[in-house]
Amino acid sequence: MDADGLRSNDYEEYNRRTTDYGNGRIEIAAYHCPRLRHTGSGRMPSGGKAETSDKAQEERTRQQIYAIRRRIKGYALSNSFRWFVTLTFDPEKVNSSDYETAKSTLLKWCRRMRDRHERFDYLLIPELHKSGAVHFHGLLGNVPADFAEAVNAKTGRPIVRHNRQVYNLTEWEYGFSDCEEIESPERAASYITKYVTTALLTDKEMYNKKRYFNSQGLAKPVVVFSMDDNTDLNSFTPNFGIIETDTDGRNVIGTGIYNLTADPETGTLSQTDDSYLMTAKTERRKSRTFETMKKV
Repeated sequence: MDADGLRSNDYEEYNRRTTDYGNGRIEIAAYHCPRLRHTGSGRMPSGGKAETSDKAQEERTRQQIYAIRRRIKGYALSNSFRWFVTLTFDPEKVNSSDYETAKSTLLKWCRRMRDRHERFDYLLIPELHKSGAVHFHGLLGNVPADFAEAVNAKTGRPIVRHNRQVYNLTEWEYGFSDCEEIESPERAASYITKYVTTALLTDKEMYNKKRYFNSQGLAKPVVVFSMDDNTDLNSFTPNFGIIETDTDGRNVIGTGIYNLTADPETGTLSQTDDSYLMTAKTERRKSRTFETMKKV
């Protein structure tokens, strides 16, 4: 048993994490040096106290952000979402400065949408403004709701952003909506996770409250941890990699993340994602840009 009251068999060593999103998308994270994951039920001994320094709290927040972002990414890529939406509140209709009021209004609306359309898949994240008001960003499934083309109130012309039509969800009756059809699930997943910020986790209004909301029945990815020689990945290029220096002074890919596609019949893996980024690890465990092989 170690100093934290955990047994050695509470841990599992791995150098590969495979995430299967259930629809042909496979993400493999390969590590040059094996890592440990906690698998047991060991807990800190009675009377023990967690470190309360600013540095320790910052690290806990960082780990929490990472865990929540991975769960949100898992939902985003394991399900067939069609719309990226932003839902804001009209202050004359809803007091969006009160988080509980805004949250309750949102979730009641989601239940009504489910009852109205029989199925309503959603994944929504709150964003807090400095003013104290809250609105929500998220993903919606292929719900047969009324998405009307947004038009400029002054000119009457359609609102187009990045050569794409913007829509309003007319069934959002509490304020304003901004909706775009999703072209790339990967980009939508990356974008939505960015709303899980340090501010969201540390804001006093959010203490002990849920940081995201999802409909019941959403698919989840299957994650497998293993020890492999990883030579089967030599034919692929890491879509994201961190360059480290090993004990012999050689530059190696300390962490390589591969976005792959599995053939539905044979299971054979191929690489169709052609966005690549390599970074170099610094002493403070932060990364600076080392080489951009192709812009993401």
